[in-house]
Amino acid sequence: MAGRSPSSLAHGRTNRVALVTKDFARTTLRPHHRPVLRALAEAMFSPDGEVEPARLDAFVEDVDGFISPASKTLRFGLLVMLLAIKWSPLLFFRFKTFDELTVEDRVHHLERLERSKVKQLPLLVVAYKTVLTMIFYEDEQEQRAIGYPGHE
Repeated sequence: MAGRSPSSLAHGRTNRVALVTKDFARTTLRPHHRPVLRALAEAMFSPDGEVEPARLDAFVEDVDGFISPASKTLRFGLLVMLLAIKWSPLLFFRFKTFDELTVEDRVHHLERLERSKVKQLPLLVVAYKTVLTMIFYEDEQEQRAIGYPGHE
């Protein structure tokens, strides 16, 4: 009988181990990642300010919740790519980080990265565009805003 000592069997006692459960929510994005991701989302989905700031803030949380269950390797890769996006303006002699650029400059910068001859730079944008677009347009309000009729 597992969990019982020989002396407890003789005296009819059992050793009980109290199970302690903890609510665990894995987060991938650290505080220094969040402004970069929000700036990226703003450039992609709200270049003219059409998405409310609170929606963009909540969207960062949605993205974190989406990528956090992924494998350690994938999470690491996404964070490295986000770090590369943050510092990528330096490649074009812009002495600001991505999140410090104006929204208009961010949009132009992303377009420039997508057209880059360096093979890895367009992949940075495409990887995040794919993930962010999937998550952003899961919202039924956003689907209706682009003309999707919903489930009929």
